[in-house]
Amino acid sequence: MRGGVALVKPEERKAVGEMFNDRLSQWRKPRRTFKDLWDAITENSPEDLKEFKEELGIEHDEDVGVSLQTFAGLQQPVNKRLRSN
Repeated sequence: MRGGVALVKPEERKAVGEMFNDRLSQWRKPRRTFKDLWDAITENSPEDLKEFKEELGIEHDEDVGVSLQTFAGLQQPVNKRLRSN
């Protein structure tokens, strides 16, 4: 590494970054859909929502120690000017 040799080719790095962004997007979409449905279903529910989730056997990522934000923080910032070219 001190010699300045690139261990990962830029094309490979770009491909992995795109794949990561795609998988992250695939993770977000069902989460958002579930949240919208859950909010609509439980909007006027007098029942404790945490107990209701447990009764139905529903677990969120955070319940098992996984955070989408942690992985989203690994995402490379997108330069919108370069992307539009």
